[in-house]
Amino acid sequence: MKRMLALLCVITCAAVPAQAQDVAGLAKQLKDPDTDTRRRAAKELAEAGAAAKPAVPALTAALKDKDLFVRRFSAQALGEVGPDAKEAVRDLVTLLRDPRREVGEAAATALGKIGDKEAVVPLANAVKDRNRDAAVRRKAAEALGRLKTDSPAAIKALTESLKDKEIRTDAAKALGDIGPAAKDAVPALKAAVVKERDRTFKMVVNQAVRKIESGK
Repeated sequence: MKRMLALLCVITCAAVPAQAQDVAGLAKQLKDPDTDTRRRAAKELAEAGAAAKPAVPALTAALKDKDLFVRRFSAQALGEVGPDAKEAVRDLVTLLRDPRREVGEAAATALGKIGDKEAVVPLANAVKDRNRDAAVRRKAAEALGRLKTDSPAAIKALTESLKDKEIRTDAAKALGDIGPAAKDAVPALKAAVVKERDRTFKMVVNQAVRKIESGK
């Protein structure tokens, strides 16, 4: 039994430095001249989750990579790191305007997962900007819901978006996710389903109202 415990200790203790070494190696590969190598490194760091924290500076720099997949996977990796990736928030906000939809979506999702208040207003601006891709705006709404922000700017942007058929369902869900702090949106939510035939939208709105009013 003692031998088995000793062996497990050796394996566990060896795994931690090895993992750290892997993350350091992948972070270094983000600067590799070969595009495929950079893509693979960013993707593997995204799969590493919170363990990729030491690579945050390298991932932040990679948000400016010329390759869209490197930018996208790097944003995803920062989102998986979570709150410990706060130093990347400003660059992710800039990435919301990336010309490639997939990259903008990844940036919005990452901002929601990191959870920094600095991202709230830029996400709200993205939600109401009809010149942006609807998919990015939907992800921005989702991020605001995840942040559960009580920001008047965010709640106003989501409330106004209830009239926008491209993202109204996502806006309603986000308001519900925010909860009681979005109480000022309840009249607009209720008005949005008067004579509404879209059953999915009605269901999401009704759920949102219940969550806001009940706090659950």
